[in-house]
Amino acid sequence: MAHIILCSGGARSGKSEFAEKLTLSFEGQKGYVATGQAFDDEMKDRIKRHQERRGSIWLNYEIPLRLHEEWTVIAKSCDVILVDDLTMITMNHIMEHGELQTQEDANALEEEIMHDVEALLDFIQIDEDKTIIFVTNELGLGIVPENKLARYFRDIAGRVNRAVADRADKMYLTISGVTIELKSQEVHING
Repeated sequence: MAHIILCSGGARSGKSEFAEKLTLSFEGQKGYVATGQAFDDEMKDRIKRHQERRGSIWLNYEIPLRLHEEWTVIAKSCDVILVDDLTMITMNHIMEHGELQTQEDANALEEEIMHDVEALLDFIQIDEDKTIIFVTNELGLGIVPENKLARYFRDIAGRVNRAVADRADKMYLTISGVTIELKSQEVHING
């Protein structure tokens, strides 16, 4: 089975840099799956900085949605795969869907996103001798957003993170550039 690692943290916490260094510490061909889309100058700048930091040793893939549909191609070429990031995949789904008018719309969108994430995790788990490192944002530690769409986004992103964390072998949290490993500290309550 594949080895799954989740790297989480707040915006600009250093989680992506940590995940890249972690990826480089493993043997084999490195793959970088970029999920961001350059809709504005801020995202164009962010993507450019990530590309410059990575250099040319990675096989790069730009896949904003439905990563599970492309997974076989990526897995055939790479031994260690960094997916940056789950939060952007969630946002890309929301942007593709358009306005959410009702709670039923939000529920249907969440079901679609979770289906895609679970399908990806199912594909990953049958890959032998692969290491997959996911990056995500921890969004649920702040104030509850006043905007309904922002609340939907926060809640769905939290569920996506939980689904990946549940299957992860290791999980790291980066705060202000300091990273700790969490999965080994997990508390299990029976009953």
